[in-house]
Amino acid sequence: MLSPLLANIYLHEVLDVWFHEQVLPRLRGRAKLVRYADDAVLLFQREKDARRVMAVLPKRFGRYGLTLHPEKTRIVPFLRPDRPERRGLGAPGSPLGRRSFDFLGFTIHWARSLAGKWVVRARTAKDRFRRAVQSISQWCQRHRHDPMRVQ
Repeated sequence: MLSPLLANIYLHEVLDVWFHEQVLPRLRGRAKLVRYADDAVLLFQREKDARRVMAVLPKRFGRYGLTLHPEKTRIVPFLRPDRPERRGLGAPGSPLGRRSFDFLGFTIHWARSLAGKWVVRARTAKDRFRRAVQSISQWCQRHRHDPMRVQ
């Protein structure tokens, strides 16, 4: 239990304070940092800002003896479906063409509201949902012959 607490305190200085004091003033567009323990998503209005921060982030973490997960650290275009893409980023069939990403067991995606407007929604990630259903199924199989009081 101490490890997540220490990670939270450490990353507050390494990432949060740095992002708000050093990064935000230098950006041309809006940006936001969403962090839970040692997981973070950095949201940028402009692709150029995202690429500049992405170039500096490994150096920042390295200075404190930390590394970024190479498979989880990436730029994902998250454009509204009704907005035209610029310079081919997110074009159909391109590796950056996704309009969703997973974060903390949820898939963050675009959807229509009841009023018909585009909104950001979250649903349980498929792999997490599948794992939970399998776990319940296995428990039921192991305990199906137990008395009802035990079940």
